[in-house]
Amino acid sequence: MSRIKKKFDAVAMMRSIRDRISAQIEGMTLEQELAWLASQELKDPFLKNLRDRDAQAGAADDASRLP
Repeated sequence: MSRIKKKFDAVAMMRSIRDRISAQIEGMTLEQELAWLASQELKDPFLKNLRDRDAQAGAADDASRLP
């Protein structure tokens, strides 16, 4: 049985990113984590669009709760 050497290990990459983010947000409150997340620049236009749409939906929900 021959073994193929991986050129890219998605699991290792995910774990590395998760560890880096965990170190950055360690000790933050939920509000601080949310502010940190919102401050992160998104390079993927699809993800940016999703975040913008979510923000608009949240603003609409907030407006509907006003007396």
